Amino acid sequence: MSYLAFLSFIAATGLYWLLGPGGPLHSIDFLTVFRSQLDDDEEGASTKAALMLVVAPALTFALIYIVAERLLGGAAMLLLGTAALFFSFGREDYPTITQRFLARARAADNEGAAMVIQSVGGDSSAEDADEFADVATSFFSLLALQRWFGPALYFLLLGPVGAVAYRLAHLSQETKTPLGNSVMRVIEWVPSRLMVLSFSVFGDFDKTIAHLADKGLSFETDTGEFFVDACEAVPLESTQASETRVYNRLDRVLSLLERSFLLWLGAIALLVLI
Repeated sequence: MSYLAFLSFIAATGLYWLLGPGGPLHSIDFLTVFRSQLDDDEEGASTKAALMLVVAPALTFALIYIVAERLLGGAAMLLLGTAALFFSFGREDYPTITQRFLARARAADNEGAAMVIQSVGGDSSAEDADEFADVATSFFSLLALQRWFGPALYFLLLGPVGAVAYRLAHLSQETKTPLGNSVMRVIEWVPSRLMVLSFSVFGDFDKTIAHLADKGLSFETDTGEFFVDACEAVPLESTQASETRVYNRLDRVLSLLERSFLLWLGAIALLVLI
């Protein structure tokens, strides 16, 4: 990873965490021209949909980036690389959403906490507080993966084009012609496993490694369920009142996610220095 790529990475991450998403990168629909190539009555996963919604726009951005790099040199990474990664973080304001959720859960307002999840398109259906804690754990773990860990990893491995392609894959899930679940599990496999690996530093090391060895090698494991089991490294104490179980569980889980974020941020900085 070059120093310019690292500067772009830090700039995009800082803008997202300090200012939140917004602006033309998240408000202008750049994909209309590609979606228009699909039939209105077309539904379900298909090769054509994948080409139109993911491959074609990613290649278009790659060509733009190559031309910009020829004209601007390293400045192309600072300009387009930062913009691409910021776009890849998505529209949802992860820090604000987590704080809104914790505020409701802290007041034992699980219904209000569920509405926070629903407001960003999540499914908050649960029979009781324990199941709701699992649902929220899965939701926020996936949100953290899709809003930072995933885009950051693909940016590091494949550059700005990789980060953009990752976001395009997730944007396709909001259409009538999403990528297949098996494809999405493959896309999420590496970032989700590395993310859980970092849990071992702050949680129960033996339990986390055992979980990785048991379920982490399979491409068939649902990513949300994989995170719920991994977060058992921060278990909820059975003596706590049911009204506060959700808050106490999610407070620990979100703290674990935040520390994992800082760990990987430091690891990336160390790799650049080396």
